[in-house]
Amino acid sequence: MRRFKLNIIIKNAYWMISIAAITVINFSCKKFVQVGPPDTQVAAETVFENDNTATTAVISVYAQMGISYLDIASGGMTVYPALSADELATTTSNTELLSFQNNAVIADNGMGIYTHLWKSAYQNIYYANAVLEGVTHSKTITENTRNQLTGEMLVVRAINYFWLSNLFGDIPLELSTNYRVNSVMPRAPVVEVYKQLTTDLLDAEGLLKENYPSALKERANKWAAAALLARVYLYKQEWANAEAQASMIINSTAYSLEPDLNNVFSQSSGETIWQLGNDISNTTEAQVFVPYSSYDVPDYVLTSFLIAAFERGDQRFNKWVGLNTIDSTNYYYPYKYKDNNYDPVTELYIVLRLSEQYLIRAEARAEQDKVAEAIEDLNVIRSRAGLAGTIATSKSDVLMAIAHERQVELFCEWGHRWCDLKRTGKADEILGGEKAPNWQANDAVYPLPAVELVNNPFLIQNPGY
Repeated sequence: MRRFKLNIIIKNAYWMISIAAITVINFSCKKFVQVGPPDTQVAAETVFENDNTATTAVISVYAQMGISYLDIASGGMTVYPALSADELATTTSNTELLSFQNNAVIADNGMGIYTHLWKSAYQNIYYANAVLEGVTHSKTITENTRNQLTGEMLVVRAINYFWLSNLFGDIPLELSTNYRVNSVMPRAPVVEVYKQLTTDLLDAEGLLKENYPSALKERANKWAAAALLARVYLYKQEWANAEAQASMIINSTAYSLEPDLNNVFSQSSGETIWQLGNDISNTTEAQVFVPYSSYDVPDYVLTSFLIAAFERGDQRFNKWVGLNTIDSTNYYYPYKYKDNNYDPVTELYIVLRLSEQYLIRAEARAEQDKVAEAIEDLNVIRSRAGLAGTIATSKSDVLMAIAHERQVELFCEWGHRWCDLKRTGKADEILGGEKAPNWQANDAVYPLPAVELVNNPFLIQNPGY
């Protein structure tokens, strides 16, 4: 049964707190045994006794998400789906990484499936639920703070469920910290998960303000909720709603595309809508993707299929792709994040950015037969990359052009390619060709971790595993 430690690593100046419950809970088969919090923790009543302590609990959730090596919000949602799709290959002999690359993931995969993806996402969700319950029940925090913190945690919960549903398909939809309920919860259909995402994000959008409650856009605001909701609507094929949400953000003038591609993933990027970070280290992606010298073979390289997708003159290839040439062999690697030093911290994880909103709106418009307007949005992204406008004119050609633009704009970034291939029904066609003979249709979802099936008898494994 799923149990999470209630201690969270806080940024340098913050406390060690328990945000999840008044006590540390130790489960036995017959009953719950409550144990008093250790001296290094603060009881839940204290955590939510005023605006400052409640806000610290929320900050701790963000810190936890961005701190662990290759967990879902710290590189895992990029690395593993990119290997499973047609973007990345590993040059190492690591059998776990090769299982993702060869679409041969097993339920007992160990760190990848269970620790880095499933467990870390549900841990984030658990913490978000704990804060939601804490601020809801608190009688001492102000209404403005209650609204702000509730909205933020709804966004955090939503994005973790978005990732989980796109990796595993049907999943348990845990909306509280009630262990008795969660430990025997069956899988909810993806459509039900997306319904909850929509509800949560609409609520968050109404609760949050346009201004950020923190420096460097590290905490969600109204536009972060709207940006994720635009993506959810796109995946649900609610084209008009997706267009409307993306238009709100684009027309807000709160964000602008960075003319210099080298600045897109900087801390102060003008197109960042939401980013995660911590005071401890730079991004995991820079650390695992960028070699430490020009003589090193990168652990991860871009596939020839992805390299061939870039048009001649595309500045994204020049600025976002690194190259080491060793013994006359070229090794291309992702170079969006460039600082692979542990510290000082110079880069943060950009979760949502403006360019995706242009591509969401372009696709939503094309699907509504607003082809000319879709072309305008598409060409905004192409122009920034140093490319001429698209030659596509028909609806079908424009949709293909948008799919291609998403491939080269959002490559090796939060699993976009993996999710796009599946939601558009292209996974079997493209991966079946590129990754033959390894690819099978059931590979489009990962297996549920074996340990979860043992702990929860109401979970049913995905077909083929």
